[in-house]
Amino acid sequence: MGRPMHYLMFTGGKSNELFDLMFSDLNKDARVTMESGLPEHDLKGLYKLHHARSLNRHRPAPFRFLWESSRMEAVVRLAAEEHGKLCLIFNNFSLPYFEPSQIKAWKKRYGVKLVLCFIDRLESYFAKEALMYEKNIPFDAVYSYYRRDAESAGFKYFDCYYSRQELPQTDEHYDVYFWGSDTGRRQMLESVYKRLTELDLTVKMGICYAQGGEPYIKGIEYDHDKKYDEVLKDIAGSDVLLDIIAGEGGVSLRYYEALAYGKKLISNNPEIKNMRLYDPQRMLLIEKAQDIDADVFKKDAEIKPYADELSPVRWIDELDAQFL
Repeated sequence: MGRPMHYLMFTGGKSNELFDLMFSDLNKDARVTMESGLPEHDLKGLYKLHHARSLNRHRPAPFRFLWESSRMEAVVRLAAEEHGKLCLIFNNFSLPYFEPSQIKAWKKRYGVKLVLCFIDRLESYFAKEALMYEKNIPFDAVYSYYRRDAESAGFKYFDCYYSRQELPQTDEHYDVYFWGSDTGRRQMLESVYKRLTELDLTVKMGICYAQGGEPYIKGIEYDHDKKYDEVLKDIAGSDVLLDIIAGEGGVSLRYYEALAYGKKLISNNPEIKNMRLYDPQRMLLIEKAQDIDADVFKKDAEIKPYADELSPVRWIDELDAQFL
């Protein structure tokens, strides 16, 4: 059988802290080493300017790779020497910090496998650079979290990217919870809030970066951003999570949180019906606010135990099966 594959994952570091949290199960997996790939520099201002998206939108800025070239060369070389079989995993945040010629040289020199995962829509601002790089690098596998993007681009689809966290203790309680950015959802969110309060339900809702200004609806908090540990505390005190999207999109973290923490879910995203572990007994799919009925909160739906089926550890299992 030979030596097992080892995975060196470049996470994106401080520019993408949520990725580190989502994939944190891999910190306990001996098969995986998490590497930020984004070091601190004394010349931080110049470093940020050289890596600005506006400067690198169409092609990498000249000599940008020199910031990382020698350190990353040492990281990859030592990992290849120690483990023998090595796979380098990039995401759409971390990939643009590397020079394509260097990645191709690693593949030739050390025989590494190359994997790229998109955790944003391919049409999004945060995926454009990585999509440009992907065309010039011989990846062994490219994944997208969004099924339709994977199908249209000829990539693989993956849904194992959430690591269950320990929920904080809280004395607060809400029937329904939502906290997130506007991103075109404000009108629908406000409509849902009105419907829920009409049903005499307690709702905690926050809309960040709200577009359109006043009038604001009493009871909704506007433009108050939260760190994820604060969101987890609110989730701990909630019975139902609200998942509202504008237009088409992949499944949000609300779906994963509902499964991981034993909550019910209200969503207007039809994509949840295509997901593993979809459970119509505890997940209400709506098109408009009036689709929400008080009876859905009275049903004692069985909350099936969650066995981390959607943990990133399962994705590494899949890569093992593919490469070994």
